Order: sequence, then structure tokens, then C-alpha cells
Amino acid sequence: MKKICSTLVVFFALIGFVAAQGIEFFHGTWVEALAEAKKQEKPIFVDAYTTWCGPCKMMSKDVFTHADVGAFFNENFISMKIDMEKPEGEKFQKTYPVSAYPTLLFIGNDGKVIKKVVGAKQVEDFIKEGKSALGRVENTEAYAEAYEKGDRSPELVYKYVRSMARNGKPNPRIVNDYLRTQKDLNSELSRKIIFEGTSEADSKAFELLVQQRKEIAALVGGEDAVNAKIYGACKATAQKAITMQNDELLKEAKKKMQSYLPGRAAAFSARMDMEMANKQENDKDYLKAAKAYAKAAESEPVTEMRTIAFDLKKRSAEQADALDIAIDLMKTASEKSDQSIYTLSYADLLLTKGKLAEAKAAAAKALKLAEKEGEESMQRAKMVFDKLSAP
Repeated sequence: MKKICSTLVVFFALIGFVAAQGIEFFHGTWVEALAEAKKQEKPIFVDAYTTWCGPCKMMSKDVFTHADVGAFFNENFISMKIDMEKPEGEKFQKTYPVSAYPTLLFIGNDGKVIKKVVGAKQVEDFIKEGKSALGRVENTEAYAEAYEKGDRSPELVYKYVRSMARNGKPNPRIVNDYLRTQKDLNSELSRKIIFEGTSEADSKAFELLVQQRKEIAALVGGEDAVNAKIYGACKATAQKAITMQNDELLKEAKKKMQSYLPGRAAAFSARMDMEMANKQENDKDYLKAAKAYAKAAESEPVTEMRTIAFDLKKRSAEQADALDIAIDLMKTASEKSDQSIYTLSYADLLLTKGKLAEAKAAAAKALKLAEKEGEESMQRAKMVFDKLSAP
């Protein structure tokens, strides 16, 4: 038992954060991806790969799964993986020739290539390539120059506000100036400006967003897009409150979540309390908030649950209850997701707790899930299961 545990602790340390929060790839045809890109007004990123390509595997394992990569690409691109040796890949190459792997293609929603990068990239360089491609699409500097020269047309303001939002540099002043001077805030362009310009919950744009929620959803890709914007705005306001140590502003962010996203409000409140306690270095309040989060976590993304669970695992050496909370959280994640990595993570936490039989059962479940995911996932799950099953 001791030998099994020590061997697996090393192994789990290696896989602990694999697939933590990476790129969410679009599952569909190229034609469907183009349609979705037009609908969301985003460019497309294509990973043109082959199954035998070593650098392709490296990017899939170490780069596409990275949290920073996921955060940037999920916000700004429709992303696809296309096997160049399968029928869809062969068809794709008739329009977009590929001669080396991986080839990283950035394509506008009009089907025109924005940028083509040959060869694997590490995390930082890959994000730089994405930003470079996005910059060519958005052309923020040109919009800024036109705006400063006096162009206040809704068409220019929309492009300018959208480009700043997608580059992670929202400018509330531009949005507020538009909202203050426009008489018609119910037009299609005004609603798009409101959506793109909503960066915090304590703002006029946010008030208009929730007032025109249904109409804006019809323009920007559906209710999920608006819900994500509401959540992001409430989170930005809450994090500002935490930085300022402003309890009233934090309460406002929580109240707005309760009003407009009630299904996620309890988990949001607990998550922000965790961040506040962490900022104040208050371990007792952190664990209390983490326990509340675990109870409400069913509404939350499994990627976030897993990140918090592993943070709690790190804390368990000094805070005994932390591991139990992590196990509860990861149990919920493993039940919610059909990806093997979450059930393997659950097995890891059970093993850390010394629950070998339960860890083995979780690993067996992960092995079945991995059968649908490919060779790499199968090998990872089988290694864990075999070691847990060893006499």
C-alpha cells in the first residue's frame, strides 16, 4: 500500500493540472464552424494536425490545455482541431493547403486566412500569435485614431468597443460617452455596443444589458452569451471590491448575481468570499467559504471545481478539513463530467485520503470513460488503474 501510494503521488503530480481549463474546441464541420464564427463575429483558429506528429501531441497535451491559453482562445476564437489525414482534413486542404504539422491557421469568419503559423509553439508564444492574428482582424489602433478625429458613428463605436473588449482592454469612457449621447438605445448596433461594452456590473451598460437581455441575446449568439457577460461583469466588480476591500461593492455584485443569474448566485457568493478570505490571509474563512462553494458547485464549470480542489489539496497539509472539501468538490465534478480526467482527479484525492478501494473504483470508471477519448487518455487511466490494482 505504501509503495502504491508513493508511486501514484508522483504520477498524479505529473497529471494534476492536465486539461485544467484549456481550449474548448468546436465539434462540427468546417461549414458549421464558419456559420458559428459569423454568428458570434469571431475569427477561427484551426489546429491542422496528424495523429503521428510529435509536436502536435505536445501542443495538445501541454499548450491547448493550459488555463491562460483557454481563457484567451475561448473568449476570442471559434477553435477547431482537424486531422489532415481524414476525409474532412483532405477536403479542408483543397482550400487551405498544409504541408507541415502542426500548422496553426487563423481564419476570418469570411473564410480568408489572417495568419498561418507552421510548427509547434509554447504557451506564451502561442498566445502572442493569437493576439497578433486578432490585432489584424480588430485593427484597434485605426478605430482609436478615427474616434479621436471625431468619428462617433455607431458603426465605428461598435468596432472600437468590440476590439478593445476582445483585446482585454475595455474602455468604459467610450461606452459611457455613447450611451449618454444617443437617443435610440434600442437599435441593433446600440444593443451590440451595450453587450460588448459591459465589463463591470456597477455600470450603465450593465443596467441596459439586463433590461434588454432577450433582445440582445438574439443578436449575440443566444442566452448563454449574455449569461456569460453578466457573470463576467459581476465577477469583475466583485474582484474590484476585493482589491479595494469594499464590502458594500462586493454585496452589490452578489445581489446582482442573485437577481440576474440566481442559479449560480450561491456558488458565486462563496467563490468571491474565498477570494476575499485569501486576500486577507484568513484560512478559517477561506475553508468556510470553500465548504459553501462545494455545496453549490453543481452549477459551476468542472474546470473551476478542479482548480479549487487542487488548491484545497495543497492546503490540506496545514488545514485538515481542506482535503475532505476537495473530495466532495471533485466527486461532484466527476459525476457532472464524462471526461476521464475529472474522475482520475477524484481518484487522486481519495488516494491522498488513504481510501484505496474507493480510489480504485474511481480509476475503473475513468478507464471506461477514457475508451471514448483516445489512446493518450487510455494510457493515462490504465496506468493509474493498474497501479491501484497491483498486489
